[in-house]
Amino acid sequence: MLYFIKSGNYCKIGYSRDLKALFNRLKNYLTHNPSFQILDLRKGDKIRESHIHALIPPELYHYGEWCVWSKEIARLWLRLYNVNPKESLEEYFIKKNKAINKAIVKEYRDTPYLNFIRYFSKESNLDLSEPDETEWRTP
Repeated sequence: MLYFIKSGNYCKIGYSRDLKALFNRLKNYLTHNPSFQILDLRKGDKIRESHIHALIPPELYHYGEWCVWSKEIARLWLRLYNVNPKESLEEYFIKKNKAINKAIVKEYRDTPYLNFIRYFSKESNLDLSEPDETEWRTP
């Protein structure tokens, strides 16, 4: 399973072996990064993840697998999954984010993970505007 997340001016495409492992990873992300948002989840393996990473322009890499948020990366993700949204890119990912958050809350509603449920229950603060290049590009 591949996931596409955004946090502030950065985004990440990652791999998780299944939904349970993904949820465990998300709980860990909340410990260290309490403002990330899930943009999309898709079927995929480590090979597909590596393929996607190889297509991302090197200048957009920030650190490790984290990249500077760019609609170019979002369009790449959609193109590789043959997704042609009828709505704008922003509307598409906001709608996906809300649906994924709702599914997470439903999955964890009857568990002791109250903070996890609370985080995904709140209204998304998803901002899909691109950062000013001067904020991240090194001279």
